[in-house]
Amino acid sequence: MFNTSAIQYPKFKLAILALLALNAVIYGFTDTLTSFTDALVWLVLLVIYELEANKVELPLGETAMRRLRSGLIAVIGLVFGSYWRDNEWLDIANSALWFGLIAILETEVRWPDYVRSHERLFWLATIVTFAGLLAMAGIWLARGAWLDGYDALLWIVAFGFIEVDIFYLLKPKHAV
Repeated sequence: MFNTSAIQYPKFKLAILALLALNAVIYGFTDTLTSFTDALVWLVLLVIYELEANKVELPLGETAMRRLRSGLIAVIGLVFGSYWRDNEWLDIANSALWFGLIAILETEVRWPDYVRSHERLFWLATIVTFAGLLAMAGIWLARGAWLDGYDALLWIVAFGFIEVDIFYLLKPKHAV
């Protein structure tokens, strides 16, 4: 069994964030502007969710933070449109799964009482979403798209450990 106390979360989180930032830079130099934008915007969104989850007081108010998150999500929507236009079906499927995860997280942030009253449903939706994301990473790796596969796995680790707390998530939920 994996010993969760062996992970030092602050250093672990910083390492993951540094790797995600490096990935954005690599995409900036080796791929399209769309891929770079996608990586960068998701990184900023992850940091915002992390800060909010840890109740870090930011100079922006709650309304401004919601607008910022919504703006970032809108940019992600534009990136999705670019993938659609270019018939990049793996990116489309991957984006759709990430949209599902963001919908879950936004619901948890904006309507926590609703989530508590439907805890099992949200747990199941999160498990299914992560399973789909793992499948996407596997497809990219099987196709030899190493950077995309590695990036996908790194993002799963980032959201799994930083945002969702995968050890809490894997505990089965009971109907309320």
